[in-house]
Amino acid sequence: MAARRKGLVYRVTGLPGDQPEDALDARLKTAINDNLLEEEKPNINITTAILPSCYDNEQEKVALVEFRGGLPAFLSELVADPLGDWQVEMDETDISFDCHFFGFTQIYMPKPDAPIVADIIAITGLDGHAYGSWRGKGNLGRMWLRDFLSKDLPCCRTMIYGYNSKLLSHGIDTIMDYGRELLEEIKKVRNTEELRQRPLFFIAHSFGGIILAHCLVKAVQTNEDDHPTISSLYKATYGMLLFATPHKGLVVDDIQTMLAGHDNHPRNALLEQIRIKSDLLAFQLADFKNLIRDRKVVSFYETEQTRQLEFDSEIRRWKRTGDFVTAVDADSALLQLPDHTEEKIPLDADHSMIVKFNTKNDRGYTSARDKLRQFELDAPSVVAARFLRVQTRPKPSSMVPFQRDSAFVGREDILAKICGKHKQAASQNHSRVALVGLGGVGKSQIAIEYAYRVRESASQTWVFWVHASNAARFEQAFREIAIKIQLPGRDDPKVDILRLVYNWLCDERNGRWLIILDNADDDRVFSSYPADLGGVGQAKEQPGGAMPLASFLPQTANGWILVTSRDLRTAVNLVGVRRNIIWVEPMAEEDALALLKTRVSIGEYCEGDARALVQALEGIPLAVTHAAAYIGVREPRITVSAYLELFRESEENQAYLLNIQEARDLRRDGSVPDAVITTWQISFEQIRATNSAAADLLSLMAMFDRQGIPEHLLYNGKSRLQFEDAVAPLTSFSLVRMQTRKQVRQQLGEQSFEMHSLVQLSTKKWLELHQRVDKWQKVSLRIMATAFPNGQYGTWAACQQLLPHARKVLSYPSDNEQVIINRARVADNTAWYLRHMGEYAAAEGMSRSAMKARETILGPEHLDTLTSINKLGSVLERQGKYEEAGAMHRQALEGYEKVLGPEHPDTLTSVSQLGSVLSRQGRYEEAEAMHRQALEGYEKVLGPEHPDTLTSVSQLGSVLERQGKYEEAEAMHRRALEGYEKVLGPEHPDTLTSVSQLGLVLESQGKYEEAEAMHRRDLEGYEKVLGPEHPHTLTSVSHLGSVLSRQGKYEGAEAMHRRDLEGSEKVLGPEHPDTLTSVYHLAFLFHQQQQYEAALELYKRAYSGYKQTLGPGHPTTIACFDHWSSLIREMKHA
Repeated sequence: MAARRKGLVYRVTGLPGDQPEDALDARLKTAINDNLLEEEKPNINITTAILPSCYDNEQEKVALVEFRGGLPAFLSELVADPLGDWQVEMDETDISFDCHFFGFTQIYMPKPDAPIVADIIAITGLDGHAYGSWRGKGNLGRMWLRDFLSKDLPCCRTMIYGYNSKLLSHGIDTIMDYGRELLEEIKKVRNTEELRQRPLFFIAHSFGGIILAHCLVKAVQTNEDDHPTISSLYKATYGMLLFATPHKGLVVDDIQTMLAGHDNHPRNALLEQIRIKSDLLAFQLADFKNLIRDRKVVSFYETEQTRQLEFDSEIRRWKRTGDFVTAVDADSALLQLPDHTEEKIPLDADHSMIVKFNTKNDRGYTSARDKLRQFELDAPSVVAARFLRVQTRPKPSSMVPFQRDSAFVGREDILAKICGKHKQAASQNHSRVALVGLGGVGKSQIAIEYAYRVRESASQTWVFWVHASNAARFEQAFREIAIKIQLPGRDDPKVDILRLVYNWLCDERNGRWLIILDNADDDRVFSSYPADLGGVGQAKEQPGGAMPLASFLPQTANGWILVTSRDLRTAVNLVGVRRNIIWVEPMAEEDALALLKTRVSIGEYCEGDARALVQALEGIPLAVTHAAAYIGVREPRITVSAYLELFRESEENQAYLLNIQEARDLRRDGSVPDAVITTWQISFEQIRATNSAAADLLSLMAMFDRQGIPEHLLYNGKSRLQFEDAVAPLTSFSLVRMQTRKQVRQQLGEQSFEMHSLVQLSTKKWLELHQRVDKWQKVSLRIMATAFPNGQYGTWAACQQLLPHARKVLSYPSDNEQVIINRARVADNTAWYLRHMGEYAAAEGMSRSAMKARETILGPEHLDTLTSINKLGSVLERQGKYEEAGAMHRQALEGYEKVLGPEHPDTLTSVSQLGSVLSRQGRYEEAEAMHRQALEGYEKVLGPEHPDTLTSVSQLGSVLERQGKYEEAEAMHRRALEGYEKVLGPEHPDTLTSVSQLGLVLESQGKYEEAEAMHRRDLEGYEKVLGPEHPHTLTSVSHLGSVLSRQGKYEGAEAMHRRDLEGSEKVLGPEHPDTLTSVYHLAFLFHQQQQYEAALELYKRAYSGYKQTLGPGHPTTIACFDHWSSLIREMKHA
């Protein structure tokens, strides 16, 4: 007998379901025979098999027909159009032949006298065929799903699934489209409760596995209300055989080459989805691996290479005759799950032949058969238990232990960010987001509100609340979850409750969930092990496969986690990436005010005080609600206005009001303090326990002004690396933050820090509690004594930055000599800077304190003491206190001459400064002698171009000008100006002073235009370097006004003099000599314009002031009196 050759197999649909199979088979054969040509009948052998329809077996049956010996002519149209159907009449019934096998086709009749145990669905791959892809290449053409499984698994309903994946067709389907098609067909073939709960085994080849994975991911996200068949699909799925499924992508280069001749071929989009390193496949793989961990998976992978497609120009067809490649390598074909979940089997076959078995003894078939038989044996009880469990499962609910705040205000931007991040990840992966910020800033309150909103929008979502401040609370939360979800085994005292709950959370059948991981502030908790529950555990190797607590937070696609934490490092370790951190800052003023109004009644009369209170509390929600609670239990005696008054009185009041424990907030965890200071001090203690250097750094920062603390102040002997390690926990806990003011960074090229004033207060109270305030005050003084510059011009930017911090440390008490010396140095340098800035009163106070301290500790003749005396004299001179200034300079000069000798530069400086005071007092001849002595000494010791020499030249020029020696004075000023421009530059304050002095002497000589140019130049320079209100700037304004007046430009002159007077009164006070000079100049201007009444009052004021401050014999006093008298005479004759 000749060996039988395989033939073409067609599917026939439309057969009536109400006829016996034998009769139907006979009618079908007759209909086929009627359509055969006479010459075909002897040559074509027909085999038929009548089978149930997968869709409606009562109304319709299906047949598989195999033609051996050739294809009948009446079906030739299907050769040209293999995706089409061909209809044939069978008596009065129209039946259809097709060879595409689209949809589901049952391929053998299950054993008639036994119940069906399971459904088997086989899904072919890309460019495959629902029937032919599973058919061997041997002469008999065995199709193992039909020919072998019918005997080895007779109690299963085995179906093949066909879909149009032909590459050269113009389909535009994507993975999502193919998945939707499959799910839609499954709805039709598993459409009763019995069918839905029947165990399901999948067999998938290549791309068919990708479609399967997509469908199962979608199924676990489907509720029963959406569609019962799809929602039950995942539960019914027991296991799967995956043959060369390209989970990480497929080599598609040859396919793309084949399609290259077709511009914008619609299949290109699909190829992009399945190519190697596809993002879409990567996301799907993560979800798929998570959901099949308790399913049975057998992964077969190819160990032979496959020829690539190549165009045969002779027959004009694409054939697999190209280079050998590994179409799907083992890394892509395997899920890399543990062996107990995924069996990994290599097959000696290429990508196409891996699903073609010629005999029942083929190694691939025997492996597949054995796995399916085991599935058939185990699946019924397992799947039945799943459906039973689902029926008794409690409905999803919320475990948030706090009631919703009906008066919740603000924070909509943060809530929107949380929603956005979760939605962004929801369709692709597990999502984690962390709210990070200062303690008391409202992170937990935001989480509570978000939890309630989740339940409103997705009632099928579980919401679990896990308090994570320590390991014991973490485990207790898991126990409460087990009780809530009625988890079997929860009452067993030996059960691993963490593992039990973890497994439940990982099971997508249990639906979607949200975990609020609240107060996750300590990273050590999550690296601790369950055995460490007595306290904060340390991450260490544990016996018996123990795992740290963090590993019990699942990463499954059906759940997401919202973390609240004070500590950035802990939060990042929990959520994985920095981009999933949402910073929670204090409330905006309007939101904080709204929050206060929800807690206490505020009338219109105290609206301003309410606003001032939330500003004082820096918008920190816990501080606002704490204040409201205090007011609430004391009304009507304590109102918002009264509370604000008490709060502003002192730091002691602030500390008391923010730390008093009276009213509790029902919406805060009972283990967390309600008082804001206590809340922060918990963070301080945690930092001190884990990083003492960070605690020291925080202590030091609390001693300075709270804003703009420059980095270099904080090193205190640390290296850069040590400093970074110390500051990291402080920024991580939001106790300090990097300064945002760009100006400081641009000027000094370093970073600065700031802290909330209430955090600073809390830190100080914490230090008081530990009796460490005194230590850090001393340290801050020592650092500032070294850091604050000498106050000269080139250091002004640094001085400006350090000034608030210097003022702060100068307020601290001094109780030993070294501290007193450090304090004196800070005061001395700060005073000299303030003197340059025109803040003379503040400079005087600091300068006096420095001088007294140095006299007491170092003695009256110590050089530092003499420097302080000299500087005090200079400050006094600037205030017009010439008698005392002269006394200071004489004392300093006497000391310098004794200690350093008459020619030392410091001695000469003292001589020069005494000369300046004498000049101010109108004692010009004595002043000139002093300046000539100083100049001669400077030229000898320092040289003619030293800045101190040039200053002496300028001062000599000024005293000569006051004596009317204009030519010599002009020469001096021109020499000084030329030297300053060369040595210091054109914008240095000393250069500008020289320009101003030259302008004065030019004016005195009637050279008004040149004088005006000089004064405009120095005014522009002063405004730029010192600012518009500096005393030097105002003096320049006055000089410009005078020269304008001399030229008859009265309107411009009046504007200058009024600006000068207004500024001088504000900066120097009404009795300062420079202010009186402003009054005098304005009076003279009105006098010139014959505005007698206005001039009279101003002359009177100026003379009275001069007489009091300069004395009646001072030249300026006398000149003012003369002009006043002249005005009176003119008024008598007018």
